[in-house]
Amino acid sequence: MQSFSDIVQASETKCILVTGCDMYSGFMIARELLKEKGKYFKHVCAGYYKENHLVHLLKHAGADTCELTVDKPEHIVDMYRKVDIVVVVPPVNEHRWGDSSVAYVLAAKEANVKGLVLCSKINSKELSEMNMLAPLYKMEEAYERIKSSMKAASLVRCSMHIDLLWLFRHQIASEQKICLPVSTEAKCAPLAEADGARALCNMLLHSKYKPGVYELTGPEKLSFEEIAHEASSGIGMEIGYKQIDSKQMEEYLKQRHEISENEIMFICELFKAISKDMLSKKTDDLKKMLDGSPYTVKSYLKKNASDFKPHD
Repeated sequence: MQSFSDIVQASETKCILVTGCDMYSGFMIARELLKEKGKYFKHVCAGYYKENHLVHLLKHAGADTCELTVDKPEHIVDMYRKVDIVVVVPPVNEHRWGDSSVAYVLAAKEANVKGLVLCSKINSKELSEMNMLAPLYKMEEAYERIKSSMKAASLVRCSMHIDLLWLFRHQIASEQKICLPVSTEAKCAPLAEADGARALCNMLLHSKYKPGVYELTGPEKLSFEEIAHEASSGIGMEIGYKQIDSKQMEEYLKQRHEISENEIMFICELFKAISKDMLSKKTDDLKKMLDGSPYTVKSYLKKNASDFKPHD
């Protein structure tokens, strides 16, 4: 199998497409790739289900954009035919998120895409017992069926992202507590979206990173009580942890944020998975793929402290 950098160097079009760019994960990957536009890539295309402010930011930064939906699978194939590499970020916010989402993976074979990256979650097989997380494993199964037809193919699984705490910044600022439906004993190894995006970008740009399976986690395995302790030091004010039920969290997210029902349910099930010890794995893959050290919970929150403090 070739490296992704071999594909880019041999191509005249030098075009890469990222799906799910109307969600934060896809946005962060596309934004990182845009830093390399003109050096490695001629075009970075941001695929989306519903155009929003994230898509507008990518447009302003120089991305081409395109609507992609499983309602029009032939359009997905047509767009894939125009690019060298496709990075599939699961489109959780699409109204038909479910088994039909495998279309984003299978289209790569029909379009004769040279390189394919599928983003997923650690322990996806175990997560498949949950309705909103099950499509991730279905997409992985589709990836396994078609990866041999690609010149380069990688499966990149991630742990929970620290950035999810940003959705609860008003609560943290006003109550000085992280309130989530996660048991106090459960642990995970959270990573920063920026680190995951940079690692994926490095994999695409440098031949020393061979195609294959990468499992990205943060450098620490922590409970949410420990995360609250790290937050206290990073933000500069005392932060506690309180376990709540999923319904309370759902209501908070509905009141505070313009995110889809699907994304809210996905987040709820992700926290349930953490409570069941399904995302407790820690690896060194992320550290090996970065130019420097990955964010710790403390260093991430210290950098973004102003977002979590009360504002007059």
